[in-house]
Amino acid sequence: MRRVLGKTVLEVSPGEFAAFRGGYSALIVDIGTGDGKHAWELAREQPDALVVGLDANPDRLRERARKAAAASARGGLPNLVYLWASVERFPALLTGISELHILMPWGSLLEAVVRPDPAVLAALARACAPGARFLVTVNLHPWHPEVPEVVGLPEPGPASLEGTLGEAYAAAGWTVEESGYLDPEAIAALRTSWTSRLGSSRREFEVLGFSGRIGSP
Repeated sequence: MRRVLGKTVLEVSPGEFAAFRGGYSALIVDIGTGDGKHAWELAREQPDALVVGLDANPDRLRERARKAAAASARGGLPNLVYLWASVERFPALLTGISELHILMPWGSLLEAVVRPDPAVLAALARACAPGARFLVTVNLHPWHPEVPEVVGLPEPGPASLEGTLGEAYAAAGWTVEESGYLDPEAIAALRTSWTSRLGSSRREFEVLGFSGRIGSP
């Protein structure tokens, strides 16, 4: 498992991660964390939880990872870890996840979420503790016009989450409990750099959100 620490990338052994993980009551994972802003805010708000921000591009993680690794007296966050990994090769050491976030995915991660990819959903479900919470938000502008990852796929919405899309999630152990379009306040509350940049560049910013539980508590 590769941990990003600024310009340095360290391989974390199972024993090292187990010792680190044992000090926290919960494990929250933000997949496709980008520059790590959302994970940073979660770690600040929940010091008793270990927060992991995971992204396939380590370069985007470096600056915030460097800050997180600093001493607490210098603004570091000891409960925050940034990992270099893709959802298709999800780190095997991340198990017993309490809460899973996938916010504003792009590229292959977007495709895995909206197609969806049953292998990816099943693998993530196995990594979660029974009854783990999840939150997924999808920027709908890739359908206007279509980008390659969504060509041929209908635009998702609350109706599809009550139908075929929700059924695909349920088959992998994900139960969608709430879904809907986010208003500007809810979008801002996500606190991601993507929502800040896209929201400032568009008069209309459509985001679908859905949440629920994975497995049975």
